[in-house]
Amino acid sequence: MADNIRNMDNEYIQQKKKARRIQQKRTQVIKRRITVFGGILLTILLVLCLLLAFQMHSNHQLKQEQIAKEQELEKLKDNEIALKEKLKQLNNKEYITKIARSEYFLSNDGEMIFKMPKEDKNKSE
Repeated sequence: MADNIRNMDNEYIQQKKKARRIQQKRTQVIKRRITVFGGILLTILLVLCLLLAFQMHSNHQLKQEQIAKEQELEKLKDNEIALKEKLKQLNNKEYITKIARSEYFLSNDGEMIFKMPKEDKNKSE
């Protein structure tokens, strides 16, 4: 029975085979192009994701640094206010006299200063 089957090798069959080969080559080319462009797209996407991650990390660090600097600024402002108040007090003669009398035991003419011992908390209990 195998002897009865013949391959038809006419022009129509050859054209169909040629068209099929051309179609297969086109399909292969299309698959290669899709693979290459997909790889390029995937690479670009990966680079963009990495850049995003680095920027987010950098942004987080800068925010932490900004918070620390703002806290430091707040402390410095409080310190400045305290120093201005101290300066204002030091420009007052009554305050200077009070400090000189209490800390350095300075007295006016005719006054005697007696230093009292400080009370310990342990003795009172």
